[in-house]
Amino acid sequence: MFNLRDFIKKGLLDAVGKMADYQVILNAVGWHEKGVLSEENLAEINVLIEAQYAGGEGVEALNDAEEVGALNEADSI
Repeated sequence: MFNLRDFIKKGLLDAVGKMADYQVILNAVGWHEKGVLSEENLAEINVLIEAQYAGGEGVEALNDAEEVGALNEADSI
């Protein structure tokens, strides 16, 4: 079944590094205000944005973001 939250979150996560950070953030906040994304989803997007600037710590931050995503997916099942 189609899940709008997962669809929007995947699109925003894929946009990190390809779009300006402020555009990803504003877009994510807009979906949060509409009740589609949760604060946990915003935190996951933020981790990925910060990871692109973290240098060596970026891999660890990306792994953390993936773990958060996996937990959120498990919660929504």
